[in-house]
Amino acid sequence: MPLKRFLSLSVLLMTAMSFGAVAAFGQTFTINGRLKIEGGGVDGAKVVVYKDGQKERTVSSGLSRFSLELDINANYVLSFEKDGFVAKKLAFNTHAPAEAAANGFTPFEYAVSLFKQYDDVNVVVFNQPVGMIRYEPTADDFDYDTDYTKSIQSQLEQIQQQVALKQQEEAATNAAEAKAAANAEKEKAKAEAEAAKQTAAAAKEKDRLAKEQAEAARKADAERAKADALAAKSEAERLKAAADAAALAEVQRKKNEALAQEEERNKKQAPLAKVEEEKPKKAAPPPPPVRNEATAGLNEGQDARRSISATELNEEPRIAPAIAANGGESPAVAEVPERKVNRKEELIVEPNQVITVIQLWTDAQKAEYKKIVHKYGAVFYFKNGQACSPQLYQQEALATN
Repeated sequence: MPLKRFLSLSVLLMTAMSFGAVAAFGQTFTINGRLKIEGGGVDGAKVVVYKDGQKERTVSSGLSRFSLELDINANYVLSFEKDGFVAKKLAFNTHAPAEAAANGFTPFEYAVSLFKQYDDVNVVVFNQPVGMIRYEPTADDFDYDTDYTKSIQSQLEQIQQQVALKQQEEAATNAAEAKAAANAEKEKAKAEAEAAKQTAAAAKEKDRLAKEQAEAARKADAERAKADALAAKSEAERLKAAADAAALAEVQRKKNEALAQEEERNKKQAPLAKVEEEKPKKAAPPPPPVRNEATAGLNEGQDARRSISATELNEEPRIAPAIAANGGESPAVAEVPERKVNRKEELIVEPNQVITVIQLWTDAQKAEYKKIVHKYGAVFYFKNGQACSPQLYQQEALATN
């Protein structure tokens, strides 16, 4: 092989080897972690990443399941922290042979659990990493350093036992508190239910009383309206009675006034009648016809007019034949013509009075007589529309032969 070609091949090989070494040292190692908070959530938790003793970054979200890329050939410490809980650390030594790094590594899976900080539990051991991960030649991959884990295993187990006991006590306390809180809540709910029941009962009673009051007010209004109606009716009846009494008094007053006027007229006509009686009497008037008592009688309760047909009578001559002084018969005298007297009697029944009307007439004269009997007892007599005395009425209108 020519020297020039050999030198070129050597340069290429060295270049290739150099590029391979750079590629190996530029690779990363993937870790997949999960953080669990005992008795709490991951809110407020964080992971602080230290590289070769220097703080590199802080991860505070998605810690339930997260991934990190660690550079090869470096020392990392991951500190898992949350206020009130014991912090834990994991150490990652990513140094590895170049040929192993060139082939790549399996992503490393791990989980970290943080427990609550207790004052009487010594957690100094947690100032150092609780685990160390390094390259394991036998596995040609990264894994836990078992020798380191064994060195702190007993301390971790002891503390874990103390923490478990504390957690049991705390759980018991929490259970008791939860039970007490549940009982208190139950009592509170019971008290609230009882208060609601009492409130509902009070509201129901209030509604009942309101209904009773409304019903009582309605009845009182009805009674008052009824009393007002009765009072109005009584007042109306009183006013009507007063009006009726006033009307009756006015009627009685007018009747009394009429009676007084009638009596006054009778008093004025009495002397005239007496003078007429004292005058020399002329020939006796014709005898009155026979009075029909059966038809002229007063029939009470009949509110209708009834009349009596005229009755004709033959009146005997009132002048006797002359007698001679010497005892012989007197000379013949001219006979007086017989007079025919007609009579008509009518009975008129009215609500407040009864009127008897008697008409007498001949060919030469006519007379009408009235007898008025009032319901309140007064009796008045009239001849041809003028007041007359009862004696004149008896002599002329009711005279018989």
